Amino acid sequence: MNATVALRIERQDGAHGFDDPAVPGGWTIEAVTARAVPKLRYPKTDVSSGKPLRYSMLHDGVELPRDQTVGTVFPKRRARVHVVHEYVNAGR
Repeated sequence: MNATVALRIERQDGAHGFDDPAVPGGWTIEAVTARAVPKLRYPKTDVSSGKPLRYSMLHDGVELPRDQTVGTVFPKRRARVHVVHEYVNAGR
């Protein structure tokens, strides 16, 4: 039913990245971001507070809506994206 999308997922600083050639088109951007965080070697929790950290996915410098599906956001079925820390993490 939902086609897959080939994504190149990278940290914005270029330190780590990976190719995922078959991301299900029905997955939300939030689900893909959550699965990408450990592969990009980002921490999941704030060391000082113990609270979970949040991340966003960007495409061409624009934040992607978390509730949109991968198939809707990337109709060409191929894209390069970046996962970045959210500003809400700062100072918490």
